Amino acid sequence: MNGLRMDELSAEVEVLESKLLKTAELTTKIASSLQKLSASAQQVEAAVKPIYSKTQSLTVLSSSWLYLWHIDDTINAIDRIRQPTDAVSREEGTIRRGPQKVGLSEYLASLQRVNEGLTLLKKSNLRSSQKSVQQMTGLLKAGSLQLEDLFRQTLAEDSKPVEPLHYITKELPFPTFQPQKINTLAVLNNFLSSTLAAASGLQSNAAVIYAEVRGPYMTSSLSSLAQATVNTTRRSGQTPYDKGSNGIGMYTNSLEAMFDAEYENICHLFQSSDWAAVYVGTTASAMSIFKRTLQDLNSFIKQSMGMDIFLAYEVIECVQPTSLRLKTKTGEQSEFNEALKPIRQTAQSSFSFILEDMKRSWHNTTVLPMDYTVAELTVDTMSRLQRMADYQSSVSGLLVSLGDGNWKRPYNPQNISLSTFDVGADGALLLSHFMLDVVDVLISELEQKGVALYKKKVYVSAYMVNNVAFIETRIRRSPLAKVLTATAQSKVEKWRKDAVKMYMEVWKECAAYLMDVTYTKTQTPGKSLSSKEKEGVKEKFKNFNLSFDDLVARHKSFNFPDKDVRNMLAKEIGFVGPLYGRFYDKYKDIISSKYIKYDRQSLDMVLSQL
Repeated sequence: MNGLRMDELSAEVEVLESKLLKTAELTTKIASSLQKLSASAQQVEAAVKPIYSKTQSLTVLSSSWLYLWHIDDTINAIDRIRQPTDAVSREEGTIRRGPQKVGLSEYLASLQRVNEGLTLLKKSNLRSSQKSVQQMTGLLKAGSLQLEDLFRQTLAEDSKPVEPLHYITKELPFPTFQPQKINTLAVLNNFLSSTLAAASGLQSNAAVIYAEVRGPYMTSSLSSLAQATVNTTRRSGQTPYDKGSNGIGMYTNSLEAMFDAEYENICHLFQSSDWAAVYVGTTASAMSIFKRTLQDLNSFIKQSMGMDIFLAYEVIECVQPTSLRLKTKTGEQSEFNEALKPIRQTAQSSFSFILEDMKRSWHNTTVLPMDYTVAELTVDTMSRLQRMADYQSSVSGLLVSLGDGNWKRPYNPQNISLSTFDVGADGALLLSHFMLDVVDVLISELEQKGVALYKKKVYVSAYMVNNVAFIETRIRRSPLAKVLTATAQSKVEKWRKDAVKMYMEVWKECAAYLMDVTYTKTQTPGKSLSSKEKEGVKEKFKNFNLSFDDLVARHKSFNFPDKDVRNMLAKEIGFVGPLYGRFYDKYKDIISSKYIKYDRQSLDMVLSQL
C-alpha cells in the first residue's frame, strides 16, 4: 500500500517538474516578447509625437471659422474643377451658336460659367489642367468675337446717315440711342471690357468698333454741309462778302449738335475714364473733314482778301463759340483750335492789309469824280468798316491778340506771343482805334489826291467837304456810331469842320472886300468922301460883285448829294449877308446905284437859294 502510494507521488512530481519546465520556457519567451514590445513602443512613441504635435496645431486652427470657410471653399472649388473637360463640352455648343440664336442672356450666362471655370483652373495652377485652360480661353475668345459682332450690328441699326438741316431748321435735337438700345449696348460693352478681358486676357475692341460705326455715320451726315460751305464761296462778280451768305454757320451748328448728341451716347455706354478717348476717336473723321473745309475757305479768302476777309471773321464767330461750348461739356478743344489757326492768322493779317490796300488803291487812282462828289474809294472804305462792325466779337478778339497799333506794320505771326498779349485790353476800344486810324489815312489820302488832280483849292475843298461829310454821316447813321468812341467821333467832326473851313476860305476872301475903314476919328460915317475914296469903294463893290457872282455860280454848280451838306454850307456862307448889309447901308447914298448890284434884300435872296 505504502509502495503504491509512493509511486503515485513520484509520478505527480514528474508531471509537476515537466509543467515547471514549460512554464520557465514560456516565461523566457514572454520576457523576450516584452523586450521586443518595449522597443516597438519606443518606435511608436517617436513616430506619434510629431503627429500628435501637428494634430494639436490642426485642432487649434480648426477652431477658427475663417479657416473652416477657406477649407470649405477649397473643397467646393475642387468639386467644381474636377471635370473641366465636361464644362467645356457642355458650354461649347452654346457659345459656338452665337447670341442671336440662343439669346443674349443665356449666351452671357454660358460665357460667365466658362469664365468662372477658367478662373478656378488658373488659380489651381495644375499642369494637368493646361489643356482645359487653353480650351476655355479659346471659347472665351470666340465668344468675345461673337459679342463684338453683335455690338457692331446693334450700333449699325441706328447709324444710318441723317439730314442735319431737318433737325437744325426745325430746332429738333439730333437723335440719340433709345433706352433699350443703350441697355443692350452697355451690357455688351461691360462684358467685353471687364468680364472677358480679365479672364481671357483680350483687350476689348468696343471703343474701336464704336468709332468705326459711328464715325462714318457722322461724316456722311455732315458731308453735304461741308460741300455746301465750300460751294457757297463762289459768287458772280466782284462783290464783298455778305454776312450769312456762306454755309459755315449751318455747318458749324449741325456739327456741334451732332457732336453733343454723340457725347451723350458715349457717356451712357462707356466708363467715365474712357469718354474723352472714345469721343475723340469717334469724331476724328468728321473733324478731319471740318479742318479741310476751313482750309479751303482760308485759301479762298487769301485769294480775295479785299472782298472776302469778312468771311474769315464769320468763320471765327461761328467756330470759336462752338468750340467753347463743346469744351465745357466734353473737355476737348484742341482740335477746333488747330482747325481755326490758319484762318485766324489770315484774319489777323487783314488789319494791316486794309491799311496798305487803301494806300495802294489811292496810289493807283488817276481819276476823281468830275463833280467833286464822294470818291469810290471813300464809299468802299466806309462800307468795309461798316461790314467789319458786323463782326465786333471776332474782330475785337483779334485786335486784342494783335496789340494796340500793331496793325500799322506788316503782319508777322511770329510777332504774336503771350508777351504782346494784353489780357486786360478793351477789344471794343481797340476796334475804335483801328477804325479811326483807317479814317485818318483815308482823309489824308483824299486830300493828297485831290490837290494833285483838282489843282484849285475851291475844287479840292468842295471835294473834301463831300467826302468827309459822307464819312461822318455814314458813321452816324450806321452801327459804326456804336463802335467808334465819342473821342473818335469828335475827331471825325473836327475833320469835317476843317474841310468846311477850307471851303469857306474863298468866301472869306470875297467878304474881305466888304471890310474897310473909310473915315478917321474926326470923320463920321455917311459924310462925303474924297474922289479917291469913292473910287476905292466903287472898286470894292465891283470886286465883291464879281467874286460873289462867281462863287454863287460855282457853288450852285457843285453837286452835294447830301442835302444836309448843302444846307450846312449855305448856313456857313450866310455870314456874308450881315457884312454886306453894313457895307451897303454905309455907301448906298454916296455911291451911284449903277455900281451897286445888290441891295440888302436881293443879296439875302441869293443867299437863301444857295
